[in-house]
Amino acid sequence: MSPDDMNDTIEVLDSESEDAAAAVPIYTINSYPTDPTLEGLLIRWDRNEIQIPKFQRGWVWTHTQASQLIESFLLGLPVPGIFMYRQPKTQHLLVIDGQQRLRSIRGFFDGNLPNVSDFYLRDVDSRWEGKTYNDLVERDRIRLRDAVLRAIIIEQANPDDDSSVYHIFERLNTGGTHLNPQEIRNSAAHGPFNNLMIELNQDEHWRDIFGKPSSDARMRDVELVVRFQALLEGSDEYSKPMQAFLNGFMKRHQTDTSDQPYRDKFLSTVERVVEALGPRPFHIRRGINAAVFDSVMIAFARSETVPADIKERWRRLLQNPSFDEATRSSTTDVDIVRRRLDLASSVLFK
Repeated sequence: MSPDDMNDTIEVLDSESEDAAAAVPIYTINSYPTDPTLEGLLIRWDRNEIQIPKFQRGWVWTHTQASQLIESFLLGLPVPGIFMYRQPKTQHLLVIDGQQRLRSIRGFFDGNLPNVSDFYLRDVDSRWEGKTYNDLVERDRIRLRDAVLRAIIIEQANPDDDSSVYHIFERLNTGGTHLNPQEIRNSAAHGPFNNLMIELNQDEHWRDIFGKPSSDARMRDVELVVRFQALLEGSDEYSKPMQAFLNGFMKRHQTDTSDQPYRDKFLSTVERVVEALGPRPFHIRRGINAAVFDSVMIAFARSETVPADIKERWRRLLQNPSFDEATRSSTTDVDIVRRRLDLASSVLFK
């Protein structure tokens, strides 16, 4: 996507960019190596103790790359280790680097690559060329099961949250391209609640508001869904930076399965907004303005009725100097967030 396309989608606000780049806290991280066998890793995976989140790229290795990894184990050659983050509440291990290796190993033992094609060894030593796991002689199957893959286990001791996993994931997985906060959040806060945010992002009324029929490749539309939910639930407790506020919201609800209130409120709100203001209402200057979006959406969500003169009220709100300022600069400051939320509610619905 070109810079112009990005600007057409999301209005660039310096304050939002600065917030996303807010200083990272000083962490106390405990890490230690372990050398599990491949069989041991797969047993823990089958028990759901090792979890691979939905990374943006998914499966990207070729058949040959996966085959040569297995060949390295058979030859006794060293293989780069993996990084896993121990989640304190569940003690489950979240894979933050090494998913391609683990999926290749899993696929060879099961007989299928992650893309569902048959997994036989390709472009390897003639002793194993064309063979599946079941085709290997028993001594090679034992050698493979007993091969070890070094894993670095990471635990965050301070601060008392899981925020370091976002930064660790970014530094290990970006390949030189910085992931944006929602792409990292999508992996670090994977689970039923995150899946709900992705599902809501497909709603037709929300697509009308966002202004593009298909999902944004960088998940900036999903972040706006999260932003709405987080501020609607906890605007009184909001503190800067916005990205840390959204991270905390997603981590608190990560394993929630009772999603109906969040689903119902979002769907009813976007439908009412489109009916009252039409499509693309928050594209005030060029792309969608996140500050206008969050304040007006929350005002609609908190109101039971829509005034007959809502379009005139909407015009007055956009012409209000204080609201205009609160949606142009310092948009993540606590007093600015509260000011625009109050203004949107009072002008539109009181």
